[in-house]
Amino acid sequence: MTEEPRRPIFWFLWPPTNTAVDSAFSQVRMIRIPARGPWRLILLVGATLLIVMLSGIAIMGSAGAELFMVLITGAAIASALLVLLRGWSTGTYVNDAGFAIRRMFFSHLGTWSSLVSTDRTGDRMVLYLSDGSTVKTTIAKNSLDTWLRPTAFDAAAIAFENWSREN
Repeated sequence: MTEEPRRPIFWFLWPPTNTAVDSAFSQVRMIRIPARGPWRLILLVGATLLIVMLSGIAIMGSAGAELFMVLITGAAIASALLVLLRGWSTGTYVNDAGFAIRRMFFSHLGTWSSLVSTDRTGDRMVLYLSDGSTVKTTIAKNSLDTWLRPTAFDAAAIAFENWSREN
């Protein structure tokens, strides 16, 4: 009789270590480069709490009001919520298929084959595409993710360059 090794209490949290890795694995989920920095998190969490509190007050205040005021209040809350959600999703994202630069009012999607080169000599990382256009990323020395952390800018730029070289 062979004795199997004991399983940990929460065995389902640890993946098996003796399984083969699939060579056709592809990163499909978009990964944000760099991760949200402390300044962006302070701003976004604070704005989220403020909108939640003000929305509760506005909804309670408009409970007895006429329909027009309720619609105006709802439109203001919805607009603030959309801007806040877009603020949470801004950034530079990468996966095996390509990259996405999401800003407040527009996004730029591209594949790695359309990327000719990158440049980070200035304060921001710039992408040069095969169609002759340039795209400024959100990877910058003075962004809310890397402000007062120069190594975070370097790490993010190197990570983006590594993704572009591997694909």
